[in-house]
Order: sequence, then C-alpha cells, then structure tokens
Amino acid sequence: MRLGTRLHASTRRDEPPSIDSVTGEIRVPLALYAVDEHRGSVDLVLSHADGASLLASLAEALGPAAHVSRPQRPELAR
Repeated sequence: MRLGTRLHASTRRDEPPSIDSVTGEIRVPLALYAVDEHRGSVDLVLSHADGASLLASLAEALGPAAHVSRPQRPELAR
C-alpha cells in the first residue's frame, strides 16, 4: 500500500457488534478498504461511555431519520 493511501471502514457483514458484560466494552467488527480493495479486518473496541458518545454523535450527524425506535416485545407494546 502506498504511503498516504486513505483507508475507509465498513462493518463486517453478519458480524454484529457485541458487548462484554463484565467490562462494558463494545466491540464493533470492521473491514478496512483502500477504495474497493479489502485490506484487512479489525475490531473497534470502545468503552461503554465512548460507545454512547459515538452513538449520540452519529445520531446527530445523520439527523431525524436516524432516530428509529427499537422494536418492543409484544408484551411491552400493549
């Protein structure tokens, strides 16, 4: 890879984020690309506080359409 090549990341398909119930760390599996060429995989690991801050920043950047409510279990929707 040339020096100065810019990478971008996408979430890895069929690999949802996970949370460590003991430490509270959030792990987001990412695939790294240089243009459209896969360059590797990495996990983004965030503290619970950093994950919440990132979520708030993304929701603000994406605007009102990003504020989708979570589906409720049938017994909670009554």
